[in-house]
Amino acid sequence: MIGTPQGSRLLAFSSEREAAIVAEAILRKLDPLALPAPFWVQCSDRALNQRLTDYLAEVQAEIMGSQAG
Repeated sequence: MIGTPQGSRLLAFSSEREAAIVAEAILRKLDPLALPAPFWVQCSDRALNQRLTDYLAEVQAEIMGSQAG
């Protein structure tokens, strides 16, 4: 789930790659002033959960960093 100014976006995918691609696309379409957007990753695989969480946090940091400079 990703929180956006327009409301929460609930995502469900069967693969890590699909989840990462779509979540990143949503984050990149947001106004940079809306970042960092709250998000929540839920899955039964703890390692996968951590990878996606870390990846989406890095994407947001990259977007915010590119807007600062």
